[in-house]
Amino acid sequence: MARILIVDDHEVVRRGLKSLLEIHGDFSVVGEASTQEEAVAKALELRPDVVIMDVKLSAEGSQEGGIAACAKIKEQLPDIKVVMLSSFADESSIYESIIANASGYLLKGLEGEELIHSIKMVLEGKSLLDPVVTEKVFRKMRSISEKERIFGELTNQEKEVLRLIAEGKANKEIAEILGIGEKTVRNYVSQILNKLGVSNRVEAASLVMKYKFFE
Repeated sequence: MARILIVDDHEVVRRGLKSLLEIHGDFSVVGEASTQEEAVAKALELRPDVVIMDVKLSAEGSQEGGIAACAKIKEQLPDIKVVMLSSFADESSIYESIIANASGYLLKGLEGEELIHSIKMVLEGKSLLDPVVTEKVFRKMRSISEKERIFGELTNQEKEVLRLIAEGKANKEIAEILGIGEKTVRNYVSQILNKLGVSNRVEAASLVMKYKFFE
């Protein structure tokens, strides 16, 4: 029988998930948690097979404590499967959950039988993404690939000059900020424009904003 830990900061949600899972003889809910810190502590104490984790958990200084909890659990207990649950298919949360080694990312609107099936798949060692989430992941990965293609040839110093260009700084200002000569800045700007395949500073800054390169 698979041992399940449910983590959500809404008691009604936890109760609903527990009732749903315990109807099926294959699962036993061994614990519940409502915060990032409690989730990690309960996982270490109870050693469940699967943690069903809400993405948006309360945590000091964080709006996505569930992702941080997932990363901490997987770091200390790599064999535990963590399935993230969210109300939204947010690209950033999806990507960060994958980086945190979650085994799945599902939306809360799914049917009960879908959740049961998903947990069984995860227990078999498979990774799962809600169909809506899958498209967003591919979109994110395509964006990352395109960003690498465009900015990948820039050196660290060129990236710093580009950041200042995007902030609207003139060559003289950039030289003063970086402690280099204005002629050197002009050479950097020329190299940056050439590598980015653009003809002027405005186009370079537009690329930075389009791909959110420094965010």
